[in-house]
Amino acid sequence: MSIRISIFYIVPVVLLIFVPSLFSQTNSLDSLISVYKSDEQNPTNIINIGEAYASEKRWDLAINFYEKLVRIDPNNSDYLYRLGGTQAAYSEVVSKFKVLPLINNAKRNLIKSASLDKKHIYSRWVLVQILTEVPQILGGNKDDAQDYCHEILKISKVHGLLSYHYFHGFQSNEKKIIEFEKKIIDSLSSNLVLFDFNYFNFVVGKILANQNHKEYNNLAIKYLERYIRKYSSVDRFSLDETYYLLAYTNFKLGSENSRHYIKLSKEVSMNSKKRNYSLIKKIDELYKLINK
Repeated sequence: MSIRISIFYIVPVVLLIFVPSLFSQTNSLDSLISVYKSDEQNPTNIINIGEAYASEKRWDLAINFYEKLVRIDPNNSDYLYRLGGTQAAYSEVVSKFKVLPLINNAKRNLIKSASLDKKHIYSRWVLVQILTEVPQILGGNKDDAQDYCHEILKISKVHGLLSYHYFHGFQSNEKKIIEFEKKIIDSLSSNLVLFDFNYFNFVVGKILANQNHKEYNNLAIKYLERYIRKYSSVDRFSLDETYYLLAYTNFKLGSENSRHYIKLSKEVSMNSKKRNYSLIKKIDELYKLINK
């Protein structure tokens, strides 16, 4: 059985914002706000509030608190990154009249973040996304995007390769996609990395799942299971797709776990408010193969 699974679902301006999470579900938003009212200069609490709002995709409120962070310390690279990344995420849902100023503000904060911290991968990563996905008239620039890919590559080889892979994927350059997939696999073979940024766990898992190699397929399962463990509402790739990939990979390995995962994939897919009919078709096809 050979199924080539495309990694990229190209849609306008879908930004993948990474924020190292400090927010604990045990801390209610009300209690965090209460703490803020008694101490408006506590950065950790302000970050927790911003993350709580971001987890609910209430981007405007998250931005409000990240702006407070930047006022406390205007030259903190992480604070600027959080603000710029959230502004970029908010630009997806606002009216067309507000997009340009939001994108410009996001770029300005992210560029400053990157300039203050020469090893800040994620401010550069969001800039790659913006510059790649946003039309030139709104501030996109493919050449600058590749420059930031190169900067990331100098900081971390595998992150840089993934950035280039993302860039060429958005261009639908199949030759380059395959070239960078091979480089990513080679890099991970010599230096295994499990990612804090969940998007990378999924992409690497999907790349490895596409390989007809037992060792790579076993590794794919580790990445995809890690994606599920770390999954939150802000993650880009759906659980039904992740369970499908786990079913597919286990099926190739001859594991009975494929039955478990294809059942989960089918259940999640059918209960989803947003039906992906292309994925549903693949799930049904694999379900029949597994249960022959």
